[in-house]
Amino acid sequence: MIKNPFIKYWNKITFFSIAVCVAMMLLWLTPLREYLHSASYYIGMYYVVTIAFWAFLYYAPKKGIIKLEQAYMISKIGKILIYALIFAIVLLFGFEKSAKFAFAYLALYLIYMLFDTVTVMQLVKEHKEENKQKEI
Repeated sequence: MIKNPFIKYWNKITFFSIAVCVAMMLLWLTPLREYLHSASYYIGMYYVVTIAFWAFLYYAPKKGIIKLEQAYMISKIGKILIYALIFAIVLLFGFEKSAKFAFAYLALYLIYMLFDTVTVMQLVKEHKEENKQKEI
């Protein structure tokens, strides 16, 4: 049975985000809880942004709008700009304490970028296989 790739990815990131939330909840039992005060909101932000850009990365080359490499660069630059904008807004308006917020935000950024890199590499591999089949 062939699943829709977007639904398949959505399931992956949902379970990944639930695992990250559980890990954050377990860390609330340690002295690190001060660093993770609002982490659940940022997990939600990373979840939505990652899904949106993966959908763009998957569907834009399929529709022939742009090449996969261009979509990849647009998605990476778009993500970093969104994350930096949120980071700057939070720090400028003083919603969070600087060092503690920065640590949690950076940790979540690294976790989600690792997940994104692994899934995008799978997408690239699938894209290459499809191109080989089209050439034959």
